[in-house]
Amino acid sequence: MKKKVKESLDFLKKLNIVIADYLQQIYEYNNTARQKGYYLKPVHIAVRKEKDTVKTKYYYYGRYWYKIERSEKGGVRWVYIGKEKPDPTLPDPPKHPLEGLVVKVRDSEVEAVFASEEMYQEIMKRLEALK
Repeated sequence: MKKKVKESLDFLKKLNIVIADYLQQIYEYNNTARQKGYYLKPVHIAVRKEKDTVKTKYYYYGRYWYKIERSEKGGVRWVYIGKEKPDPTLPDPPKHPLEGLVVKVRDSEVEAVFASEEMYQEIMKRLEALK
């Protein structure tokens, strides 16, 4: 069962600290994946603008696979291909510490949606360790 909680903006800063180590591992992993034309993105950010010009940012933490296509003119195009590893010959990517977490930010309001109670407990334990 999903769990939603209201948080402060400080929550996002702490998430960035938790994911920092993982990002370095992803950069190294992408060096290998890039040789086969793939790229693994650990966070997808979407921005929604509403009528009154209020912006809502959504942070989706997970594994988002892209195919890199090059045009004849030298340009690069990123094509989303899904959440599953596209090529079985690629090594498994590192474990994502925040996979499945969705964070919604509107003005100074932050809402975190955890996939389960267990995920909530695990992530909150990591954040508490940062104090």
